[in-house]
Amino acid sequence: MGRTSTHYVFKPLNVARYAIWSLFALALIVAPLVFTSSLALTMLSQIGYLVVICLSYNILLGQGGMLSFGHAVYVGLGSFIAIHAMNMASKGALPVPLVLIPIVGGLGGIFFAALFGFVTTKKSGTTFAMITLGIGELVASMALMFPGFFGGEGGVTTNRVYGSALFGITFGPQIRCTT
Repeated sequence: MGRTSTHYVFKPLNVARYAIWSLFALALIVAPLVFTSSLALTMLSQIGYLVVICLSYNILLGQGGMLSFGHAVYVGLGSFIAIHAMNMASKGALPVPLVLIPIVGGLGGIFFAALFGFVTTKKSGTTFAMITLGIGELVASMALMFPGFFGGEGGVTTNRVYGSALFGITFGPQIRCTT
C-alpha cells in the first residue's frame, strides 16, 4: 500500500531581481537630473543607444550563436536614412515630425537588415562571419564611392530642432527645467 504525500512547490518571487531592475530604472530617470552638463547629457544619450546596440548583438551572438562582424552596418545605414529624412523634412519635402525621425531610422535599419540578412543568413559558422565582414567592408567602401549620400569625411549635417513640438517633445535643449 503506497503512501501519497502532498508536495508544495513554491515559486520564488525574484524580489531581488525586481529590486535591482527597479533601482536601475530609477537611476536612469535620475541621471539626467543629477548630471546636467552638456557633456554628461551627451554621454548619457550615447550610452543609451549603445546599450540597445549591444543588446541586439547579444541576441545575435548570445542566443543565436552567430558571430557577426558587420553588425554596425545596419545601425549606420539606419542613421544615414534618418539624417537624410531629417534633412528632407526640414526642407518640407517629407511630412515627418522630428520626434518620429528615429522610427524612420529604425525602419531604414530594418530594411537593410532584411536585404543583407537574406544574403548573410544562408550560411552559418565561420562562413557567416566572413560574409558579414564582407558586407561591412562593402558598405565602408561605398562610403568613399558615394559621398553625396554618406557625406564624405565631413559627414552629413542637419538641423536637429526643425519644426514644432509634437506632444511637447522637441530636440532643442538637452534637458528641460521648469523653474
